[in-house]
Amino acid sequence: MLSSKKTVNYYLFGIKAVIFLIPILPLYISYSLVFPYMAGKNFAFRILVELAAALWAGLLVRNREYRPRNSAIFLSVLAFTFITGLADLLGVNPYKSFWSNYERMEGYITILHLALYFMIAGSVLRNKKDWKVFFIISVTVSVMVSLFAILVPETVTPSRMGVYAMEYGTRARSTIGNPPFLASYLLLSVFFAFILISNTQRLCLKLVYFLLILIDCAAIYFSASRGAALTVIGGMIMLGLFYVAGKRNMPLKRLLRIAVPAVAGILILLVVVLVVFRTADFVKQDRTLSRFATALSDESIKSRFRAWDMAWNGIKERPALGWGQENFIGVYSVNPIPLVEAQIWLDRAHNIVVDWLVNAGILGLFSYLSIFGAAFYVLRRALQKKAVSKNEAFAIATALAAYFFQNLFIFDTINTYLLFFALLAYIDNIDNTRQAPDLKDVINREKSRIKPAGITLLALLIFAPAFYYLNYKPIKVSQWALRISSSFERKYSFPDVLDDFNNILSMQTFGDADARERMRYASEKIISLKLFNREGALKFIQKTVEEMEKGIAINRYDLKYLTDVINFYKSVAIYEPSFVARTEALIRRGIRLNPEYQWLYMALADIHILKKDYENAFINVNKVTGWDPQNDKKQLKLAFAAIYASKGDIVRNSLENVKKIRMAKNKDIASGRETVLSAAELYQLALIYTDIRNFHKALQYYREIITVLSYEDNLYAVRDFFFRKPGAKAKIYLETAKVYLAAGDKKNAVIEAKKAIELDPENFGGEAKKIIDSLNN
Repeated sequence: MLSSKKTVNYYLFGIKAVIFLIPILPLYISYSLVFPYMAGKNFAFRILVELAAALWAGLLVRNREYRPRNSAIFLSVLAFTFITGLADLLGVNPYKSFWSNYERMEGYITILHLALYFMIAGSVLRNKKDWKVFFIISVTVSVMVSLFAILVPETVTPSRMGVYAMEYGTRARSTIGNPPFLASYLLLSVFFAFILISNTQRLCLKLVYFLLILIDCAAIYFSASRGAALTVIGGMIMLGLFYVAGKRNMPLKRLLRIAVPAVAGILILLVVVLVVFRTADFVKQDRTLSRFATALSDESIKSRFRAWDMAWNGIKERPALGWGQENFIGVYSVNPIPLVEAQIWLDRAHNIVVDWLVNAGILGLFSYLSIFGAAFYVLRRALQKKAVSKNEAFAIATALAAYFFQNLFIFDTINTYLLFFALLAYIDNIDNTRQAPDLKDVINREKSRIKPAGITLLALLIFAPAFYYLNYKPIKVSQWALRISSSFERKYSFPDVLDDFNNILSMQTFGDADARERMRYASEKIISLKLFNREGALKFIQKTVEEMEKGIAINRYDLKYLTDVINFYKSVAIYEPSFVARTEALIRRGIRLNPEYQWLYMALADIHILKKDYENAFINVNKVTGWDPQNDKKQLKLAFAAIYASKGDIVRNSLENVKKIRMAKNKDIASGRETVLSAAELYQLALIYTDIRNFHKALQYYREIITVLSYEDNLYAVRDFFFRKPGAKAKIYLETAKVYLAAGDKKNAVIEAKKAIELDPENFGGEAKKIIDSLNN
C-alpha cells in the first residue's frame, strides 16, 4: 500500500506535469480545425485544466493545505468571475457569451477555465523552484516562437490574398497567427525573463536570459506592432530607473513621480521624431518605423477611435452589467451607421477598459481592475515584509503595468491569458513563505487512501462527459466543417452536401454558428455556379434559410449577421422570386432595430427594384442621399435609382454632382488624367440601362468601359484591376455583343463576339460562337 506522503507526491507530480505543459501551448497549431492558430490552443488548454482539476480534487481530499487561500488576489479573481458570469447571463446573447466561437474561443467557459487554472497553479506551485521551472519553460517557448518569426519569413501568396493580407501583409506572426497577438504574448514573456534575472545570482545565467530577451524583442520589432514595441521600450526604461533608484534607496513615491513622466516623455519623443522624419529613406524602407511614422493617418487607428466612440453609446445603453461577453457587435444597434463602400465590423474595441465596460459594465470593469489592485497590494506587502527582493518586485510591477498598457490597444488571447493568470498565481504565493504542507497522517490510513482515490475517480468520471460535450464534440464539428468546405463543390448531388451539414448540426454545439455560415457560403456558391439541379438546389437553400432564421433568433442585436443574411436572401430572391417578400420583411426588421443604419435603405431599394417598384426604390435612395449629399457614392446610387424611375433630370444632376465632388477631391480627375467613373461604375450603368431596355445608353457605357480599359496609365491598372483581366474584358465584349443584337445591330454584334473569342475562347468562345452562327444562318 502506498504511504500518505507518496500518494500526495503522485498527485503533485501529475498536476505539476499538466501545469508545466500549459506554457508550451503557444507552439501548437491545429491545421485540422477552423481557425487553426486559435481553436487548437484553447481546446488543449481546457482539456489540460480539466485533467488537472480532476487530480486536484483528489489532492484536496488528501491534504486540505492545498486548498486556495482567501487572499486578496483570489477573492478579486473570484469576484471578477462571478460578475462576468452575471453579466453574461443577463446580456443580450447569453449563449454566445458563454460559448464564444471558433475564431475567438473566449466566452465565459474560458473565464471559468482561467479561474480554475489560477487556483490550481497557485495551490500546487508553492515554492520558488516550481515557479522557476514554469518561467523557464515559458521563456524558452517564447524564444522558440520568436525564432520561428525571425527565421521563417511571411509571404503573401495569391491563395492568401484577402483581408488578412491587406491588413498585415508580411508582418511576422509565427505560431500565434497574428502579429499584434504575437507581440502581446512576447511582451509578457520578456518580463518573465526579467523575473528570472532578478532571481539568479549567476552572471552567466543573467547573460543567457538577456540574450533570450533580445531575441523576443527582435520578434516584437519584426511584428511591427506599435503598442507592444512602445510598451517594451517603456518597460525597460522603467526597469532601468527602478534599478538606479534602488541602488540609491530612493523612496518609491518619488521614483514613480520621476519615472512615469520620464517614460511617457521619451516614448512621445520617439514617435514625434519618426513622424517628423517619415519621408526619410531609413523610415520608409523599414516596415516597423514606417508604421510609427504613419500612425496618425493609419486607417486601423481611426477605426479604433470610431469603435471607442460607438462603444461609449453602447455603454450608456447598458451601464451596470454591459452587453455580455462576445456582444460588442451589439453596440452597432445603438449607433448611426453611415453608408460606406465596405463596412468594417469590429467584435472588440481593442481597448481593455472599453471592452470590459461593454462586456460587463461598470461592475465588470471594477472587478477586472480590482485584480490589478489586489496584485499590487500583495506585491507591496511582500516587499515590506522582505519576502521579495526590490529588483523582482520592480520586474513584476513593470510586467503588470506593461500588460495593462499594451491592452489599451489590443485584446487578450489564450496566449496572453495563460501567462497573465500564471503571473497572478505567482504573486499570490510570493509572500507565502510556507514550503509544501506537512504531510500528517492523523486520520485512518486505510480510509484516507480510499477516499482520495474515490474522489479522483469520481472527478475523472465527471471529466469524461465534460470532455465529450465541452471539447470532443466541438472539435469534431470543426474538423467536419473544414472537410466539407473544401469538398462540397466536388459532391455529385445535393443530398450528400445536405447530409454532411445535417450531421454537423445534429451534434448541437456552439459550432452550429460556424456551420450556418458555411451553409450560407455553400448556398451562394450553388446559386452563382449553378450547382445541382434547381429542385435540389432549392431544398438545400431552404434548409440554409431555416438555419439562418435560427441564427437571427439567437443574434437579435447582431447587425452584421443580419446584413449577411439579407445579402444572402437578396441573392436567393433573384434566383427564386418567392423570397422577395421574406427579404423585405427582414430588411424592415433591421430598420426597426436601428433606423440609422443607412445600408438597409439601399437594400430595401434593391428589393423594390426586383419588384419593379421603381418609385419606392428611388424614395429610399433619395432618403439616404439626403443625409449626406456631398457623398459621391450616394449621388451615384441616386443616379442609378433615378434611371429606373425614369427621372432623367435627377440622373443628369446626380452624375454632375459626382463629377464636381470627385474633381474637388482628386487632382488626377480634375486634371483629366483619370476618368470620373471607374470601369465598375460604368458597368453598373450599362447593366441598368440594359435592364430597362435602353440599349442606346447601355451601348454608350459599354463603349466607355472599353475605352477606359485601353488606357495604359497606372492609375487605371490599379483602379480597374479586375476588369483588366482577359476573362473580364472578354465578358464585357460578349455582353456588348448581346446588347447590339437586342438593338438589332447584327454587324456590330458579330464584331464584339469575335473580340470575346480572341480574349478568352475557353470560357466565352462557345456562347460567342452561338451568336455568330445564329446571325450567319
